[in-house]
Amino acid sequence: MKLLCALKMICYGISGNAFLDYHQFGESTSRRCVHHLVTGLVSCPALAEVYLRIPTKADSIKVTTMHKNAHKMPGMLGSLDVTKVHWKNCPTALKGQFQGQEKYASIALEAVVDHNLWFWHASFGFPGTLNDINIWERSSLLESMLNGRHEQIDHLFTLDEKPFKKLYYLVDGIYPSLSRFLGTETDPSTRLDGSFKIEQEAARKDVERGFGMTFIIS
Repeated sequence: MKLLCALKMICYGISGNAFLDYHQFGESTSRRCVHHLVTGLVSCPALAEVYLRIPTKADSIKVTTMHKNAHKMPGMLGSLDVTKVHWKNCPTALKGQFQGQEKYASIALEAVVDHNLWFWHASFGFPGTLNDINIWERSSLLESMLNGRHEQIDHLFTLDEKPFKKLYYLVDGIYPSLSRFLGTETDPSTRLDGSFKIEQEAARKDVERGFGMTFIIS
């Protein structure tokens, strides 16, 4: 019963008071059920060492090799983007903070997804009123780039017969111009620019597919 209570609160956003009559659970007991479930999932080595770990250099080599074969883009770690998840049961007191231009309360998810739809980075819980730039400024991925931890997974690769070491992510036009971001051409003026725009946007569909699979599973 306690597991069912925790799962309903996490998956459906049911209030902790909803179990008082049928299960004889108060709100404090319901919250403890969720806390114990989440703590158990995070502390379980079988799950944490596979799904909750940060990528290693061996992972980055494997991923960039896959993207080189799939998208013809050496050095690509994945595609970065943000999506909004509808928060149906958002409390009235929080709607002003979480209700953005979508006209309904939502929670933002920032993620990096590779061609196999593996989420190498995910930050969830940002208010729906924030745009992609506001979320990026609060991102743990940005923090890893600033403190130097991200450099631990860099490795050499060649592009047009020139050696490079800094791996990069595919992003859309709203993100800032950074050395680790490969954005699209907003106004291609040559045939080469137009071809690159098509290839970049096609490769960036990986993250859209990842978001779509996440919503289907949920």
